[in-house]
Amino acid sequence: MSSPSAVLFDLDNTLLLEDESTERALRDACAAIAVRSGADADLMAATARQVADEVFRASPVFAYADAMGIWWGEALWGEFRGDTEGLRALRSFVPDFRRRVWSRTLAAAGVDDDGLVDAAVNAFRVARRTVQLADPEADAVVRDLGRDHRLGLVTNGAPDVQREKLSHTALAPLFEVTIISAEIGIGKPDPRIFEAALASLRIAPQDAVMIGDSLARDVAGAHAAGLRAIWFDRGVRETTADSAPAPDARVTALTEVRSALAALGPGAASP
Repeated sequence: MSSPSAVLFDLDNTLLLEDESTERALRDACAAIAVRSGADADLMAATARQVADEVFRASPVFAYADAMGIWWGEALWGEFRGDTEGLRALRSFVPDFRRRVWSRTLAAAGVDDDGLVDAAVNAFRVARRTVQLADPEADAVVRDLGRDHRLGLVTNGAPDVQREKLSHTALAPLFEVTIISAEIGIGKPDPRIFEAALASLRIAPQDAVMIGDSLARDVAGAHAAGLRAIWFDRGVRETTADSAPAPDARVTALTEVRSALAALGPGAASP
């Protein structure tokens, strides 16, 4: 099997630091509310994380959101524009979701103030829209790979949310094709989302490789579609029902991707 001519990238926690961006916005929002309320900012941040995850998982929109790769961190700020049934349901759900999260968070900190609930809702939305951290190596690595590879982006998420994240960077124009799960109604690890990218690029599976941080979504999904996959190991272990798939290569920094690609020759496939 030859070295790939096309590289497909994941977005969140691969090129962009989604978890770190959310955490920083959460700390900033809680710090702002702490100044006004006297409540403990660290306690509020810990409570908000727990409550948001609990309420989101128990919600009627969770099955759709999980299939599209949308999580509570995005539900606390995204607009979810679009005309699909799933996006409309999310758009209707999030206003009450945000108030419930922040109302319970403030109550746990001993604060009973409707005005501060509204302030907290808005503080996080503003903070998260302001904070969009990218991997410091992302721009240079993607540009370098673009010199001799065709590039695609295959990301789970809501179209407007993912594009807003990208708008904080110079990455978007570097990709020949961008596939977003909720835009086509198919999320990773469903092999059809990878097949959609391959069809847009008009290339065969053996000529492409997927790079992402998720063994369950990026690696398993790519393999199901016939692609090789490079796992970006950020040291976070996923909880999966099945045993973790073996990637064709593992990197711990984006700067290692080019050498990993060069090593994907005959015999380099996963066991």
